[in-house]
Amino acid sequence: MNRKTYLITLIAIGVISVALIVTNAIWAYIDWIWVFVIAMLGYMFIRYRVSGPIQMFSTKFNMMVDYDLDVEGAEAMAETAFNNAPTKGVGTLYQMYLGMAKYYVGKYEEAIRIFHLIELKRLNPVYHVLVFAYTAYAAFELNDMDEFNQSLQRIKDIQPRITPKYRPFAASYVELLEAFANIDVSLDQYKEIIEKHFSRQDGYPSTELIYHYRMALYYEKINDTLEMD
Repeated sequence: MNRKTYLITLIAIGVISVALIVTNAIWAYIDWIWVFVIAMLGYMFIRYRVSGPIQMFSTKFNMMVDYDLDVEGAEAMAETAFNNAPTKGVGTLYQMYLGMAKYYVGKYEEAIRIFHLIELKRLNPVYHVLVFAYTAYAAFELNDMDEFNQSLQRIKDIQPRITPKYRPFAASYVELLEAFANIDVSLDQYKEIIEKHFSRQDGYPSTELIYHYRMALYYEKINDTLEMD
């Protein structure tokens, strides 16, 4: 459902609800409970039409990135979804995915710019972790340690506001990013953390690629060019 369709549907349901109320007032044939039921059904319909595509988008995006390795396709899909979002709240969520896609294709400056433009108040604090983590990832690739450190600190600051169930999720990003930050003073710890997060066999080609990419930096630091290549 794009923004135009969403608005048309919303207006149509509103007009129908008002018409039913007027009809009820004039003829007294329709009980108020039915007006309420119809209005609620209309709300549930809109909610389904808005949230359903988001769930399908998220699943498809993750599969394109993690399994198909089609990061350019994921970028194009996120761009289209963002430009056609039915509401600002939905658009903000797609904007987050667009920033992630820009990071995946190596457009690090664009990714950071998009993340900076996100209205965080429209997102659940759990999503803030992803925004800050991917901002830090992009900054690390650009060797912008000021941006990196600021993003890492923002994840730490947001942790108390996250539901306890998801705090380990945030903690895993903090652990990983701190290993990045301390790579020059604790190479062994960096290697240990990378192996902990990415050496698992989860069936996704992206996990293996990330593992080798991050380990290449480790081998570069110890001047092992053979393993780095």
